[in-house]
Amino acid sequence: MGFFKKIFKPVSKVLDKIIPNEIKPALPYLAAFAPMLAPGIMGSSVLSRAAMGGGLNIFGQLAQEGNEGDINMLSAGLGALSGAMSAPGTEATTAPTDKFVTGPDFSSALNPADAPQITTRLPGFGTPRVVSPGVPSASEFFQGFSDAAQGQTGIMASGKRFLGDTLAKGSEMYAAGIADPFSKAGLKAALLPGATATGDLMFAQAKRDQDEYDRMMEDEAAEEGASDASRAFAIRQSMEAYGFSEQEILDAISAAGYAYGGRVGLEFGGIPAALENIEDDEMKDTAQFVSAMDDMDIPIMDIVEDFEIQFKRKPNSLEELKQYYKEKYDYKGPGDVRIKETIEESFREKAAEGGLMNLGGKEMDMRGGGFIPIGKKEKADDVPARLSKNEFVMTADAVRAAGGGSVNEGAKRMYETMNKLEAQV
Repeated sequence: MGFFKKIFKPVSKVLDKIIPNEIKPALPYLAAFAPMLAPGIMGSSVLSRAAMGGGLNIFGQLAQEGNEGDINMLSAGLGALSGAMSAPGTEATTAPTDKFVTGPDFSSALNPADAPQITTRLPGFGTPRVVSPGVPSASEFFQGFSDAAQGQTGIMASGKRFLGDTLAKGSEMYAAGIADPFSKAGLKAALLPGATATGDLMFAQAKRDQDEYDRMMEDEAAEEGASDASRAFAIRQSMEAYGFSEQEILDAISAAGYAYGGRVGLEFGGIPAALENIEDDEMKDTAQFVSAMDDMDIPIMDIVEDFEIQFKRKPNSLEELKQYYKEKYDYKGPGDVRIKETIEESFREKAAEGGLMNLGGKEMDMRGGGFIPIGKKEKADDVPARLSKNEFVMTADAVRAAGGGSVNEGAKRMYETMNKLEAQV
């Protein structure tokens, strides 16, 4: 199937662009009923009709929205069979011949007994000459296939006779239905092409659903990886700011379960148990503090900014920052979910009512640019954010397109682009 997909994928892209979406669902039905609706384009022989039936079926599949060159070969085979069974065949073509008659010529003799024998030519009275033997109809073709196995023994011969007889009867049903489409015979003849076309639409929808599911799973995996990376970065950022060594930082990140981008498995008791295994009390307290803050969707740099706004200076130590955090938010240690619950409840209330989210009177600080991961849905315009003159905001569709369908990958690439451009200023 990979070989055919390489061939059909460019075709499906072109068809997707030139065919309006409104008529795409009708194409499988038009292809299936082409032998009845437009017999003139199908040819007369079994082989030509089989080729046209299969080709039109593939065309109808490729034209469906979201098709990436995927073909249901069973459906294509049924389309070819339907076309073959509708073949009307053609009569043999003949040409007239002359007839020659020999007899006595009484005009040249006085005595009839003495009349000479002559040959007379009678134009057009001879036996017609076969110019073309004609093409057998579908019924004749398949019956001939069955007759060829008559007198033979064995499973193969029995299978040929059964297949030939069955297809011959089906072809007779098709012929009766085409001759009188608005009858019981016409209804019977429409069953196979109708079922084939419906199956094509179901296959196309199932493929779109599968692609959407795969995309969602990729986004979820990317978000999971990005979340772990951001946690590890937050731990590193905070510990570097307060003078921890590289080895101490790596040990804390590893103990928190984010080494090499992974998570702590359940067999190790999860992240809280891993944090408890850090021997250095100060390092353990720091890792727990940063990890808990990250779980509550409150970046540590936001706490630092709040501190600077209130005291007009940077915190002198991580301990001072933690004390400020505890006093302001009533932080009771790792596992405190008070802030997270407050924010989530606010999100739910505002999402139900519509309008902007309540971020406790604050806004997302986007003065340095960045990705917006929260909000009810795309284009809802419900996230308050700080923006400035001459800044430019990308739409969610643009972010997704930059990431080849993944908003997380798109955000990563846009960050890279922003950093490169800022470096040129």
